[in-house]
Amino acid sequence: MKIVIKIGTQAILASDGTLLKSAMPALVRQVAKLQQAGHRVVLVSSGAVASGRRVARESLGREYGGTLGEKQLLASLGQPELMQAYAKLFRPHGIAVAQLLLTKQDFHTRKHYLNIARLLRETLEAGNIIPIINENDSVAVEELMFTDNDELAGLIAAQLNADKLLILTSVEGVYDRNPDEAGAKIIPLINPEKDGWPKVSATKTALGRGGMASKLGTARKMSDLGVTTHIAAMKVKDVILRLADGESIGTTILPRKKRSNLKKWIAFDSARKSGVIRVNAQLYALLKDSSRALSILPVGIKACSGSFEKGDMVEVADPDGRRIGVGIARYGAEKLREHMGQKNRPELIHYDQLHIDAGGET
Repeated sequence: MKIVIKIGTQAILASDGTLLKSAMPALVRQVAKLQQAGHRVVLVSSGAVASGRRVARESLGREYGGTLGEKQLLASLGQPELMQAYAKLFRPHGIAVAQLLLTKQDFHTRKHYLNIARLLRETLEAGNIIPIINENDSVAVEELMFTDNDELAGLIAAQLNADKLLILTSVEGVYDRNPDEAGAKIIPLINPEKDGWPKVSATKTALGRGGMASKLGTARKMSDLGVTTHIAAMKVKDVILRLADGESIGTTILPRKKRSNLKKWIAFDSARKSGVIRVNAQLYALLKDSSRALSILPVGIKACSGSFEKGDMVEVADPDGRRIGVGIARYGAEKLREHMGQKNRPELIHYDQLHIDAGGET
């Protein structure tokens, strides 16, 4: 199996930024065992900023705040410490670590996307290398930053056609209500085809940037792209090995259907769009039916904004202007405006280059 594991800051670091002595060795031992059993594992690890705070405090005698510049500095201080810890722990298992620091901009062209995929394939095929990925917080532009590493891990899982995405955190899973409320229970299984999607609390952990809403949002994308996601607590004994063996721990989110690699790239690159098209009510009703393979033709488009060209990413909106998906334009906005609303005109977005969000909404 190909397994992407995302480990949250609070799952491996204490509140003061020091490494949890039991958590990281347990993580490494389980990942090494999976790798040695023939599975291919990618680790997406948070913790650079929190680790950098400890370095700044202990080595520089300074406390930094939360501005973008300060976080960039802390990430640059903490990332080497994090990688050094991983390298030291994996070495006795005969496994080397490879560091990949990525930004959202690295995925904005198909060429860069494929280059990253090629590097990951080469790394995994070696059999004794673990890629450890983190967002490059030290240089990331604020408006192009990932929501958190949950989003990055999802993108990597989609890119590799992973069998499983494990999101390991300090929380035990997805609860049916705010976990602080009396009677709150973990939802062991989410089948979006039958159960829909639960509402979750927007509360975040003290050290993390995301929260359960972010994790479930990533799981929702994974489900729509055909990848199974598990959300569970790192503190559970042998949680990685047990999830890989199919045991029910935390919350499992089932996949809806498989998607092509191109559709996966489109789904995760929705921030880079050059225009918006608004479909009419008839086409909107058809697009909501996920069992049908439909392209978008000018006859079903009622409005167009932006100055996109052939090959640009275009957002698809419902009749009221709410986003329902994204796709690659086969010609530009100027030509579309000539064809809009007319029959027997060439398709603007082919089905193979169209992603409709799960449930027809973001």
